[in-house]
Amino acid sequence: MAPATEQGSQVIVRKITEDDIEDVLAIDRGITGNDRALTYTSAPNSYVGGELGVSVVAEVDGKVVGFLLGQITDSPFGRSDTAMLILMGVDPGYRRRKIGSRLVKAFEGCCRQKGVTSVHVMVSWQDWWLLSFIKSMEFSLGEIAEFVKAVE
Repeated sequence: MAPATEQGSQVIVRKITEDDIEDVLAIDRGITGNDRALTYTSAPNSYVGGELGVSVVAEVDGKVVGFLLGQITDSPFGRSDTAMLILMGVDPGYRRRKIGSRLVKAFEGCCRQKGVTSVHVMVSWQDWWLLSFIKSMEFSLGEIAEFVKAVE
């Protein structure tokens, strides 16, 4: 997770700590425009430390400007060789600086160190911007199809 210099400021990607949670929630509120993050306040805490210690944040001049929350999970075949990219975000004022790419690469590095052989992410087909980003990070369609049925 080496630092990189861009537009005069150093971008540092590092593992997340509990002290970063409020910054992560603030970035999410800045992206969504609401307190959506407050409905899953336990989720960020569960992605900090331990075997789940694959989540990362990006800092510029000591300020957290991006995050990626992930976890190691059992694959459909019962092996702990799979990681899920659960949620990521970059402060809108720091976009177009490849911070998202750096977060994904650092996440992959953390996963590799823990013996993970694949990373999975779920994206809405309507979110064309995020689909484009995921494809640019060399993700491809997986083997699992999602099916939905409304409960009446």
